[in-house]
Amino acid sequence: MLVQRAETHFSEDRPRYWKHQTQLAERALNEAKDNLAQKRAATRPADRPAATEASRQVQQMERRLRDCELKQKQAKAWSIEISHQCDQLLGPLADVVEHCELLLPAAANELRQMITELEKYTEQGKRGN
Repeated sequence: MLVQRAETHFSEDRPRYWKHQTQLAERALNEAKDNLAQKRAATRPADRPAATEASRQVQQMERRLRDCELKQKQAKAWSIEISHQCDQLLGPLADVVEHCELLLPAAANELRQMITELEKYTEQGKRGN
C-alpha cells in the first residue's frame, strides 16, 4: 500500500541515507584534517608547502558534516511525524477495508437471499390469483 511505502521511506530509508552520508562526511573530514596536518608537519617553516587549499578543504568538510548531522536530525523528526500521521490514516482505512472485505459482501449475500425470497413470494402470489 502507498501509505506503508511512504512510511518506510521516511522512517527507514531517509534516516539510513543520512546516517550513511554523515559517516562519509566524517571520513572525508578526517582525511582532510590528516592532509592538512601532513602539510603543516614540515620541521622548518620554509619547507612547508602552502596549506591554503587543504585548510579550505577542512572547512568545507566541516560544513558538509554539520549539514549531514542536521539532515540526520531532521530525518528523524520527519520519521516520527510521518509515522504518527500514517498511523492516524491507517486506523480509519482499516475500518473501510473491513467494511469492503467483510461487511459489504455479507450484506450483499443477505440482499440476494431476500431478493430470492421475494421472488418466490411474488411467484406464489401470481399462482394464487
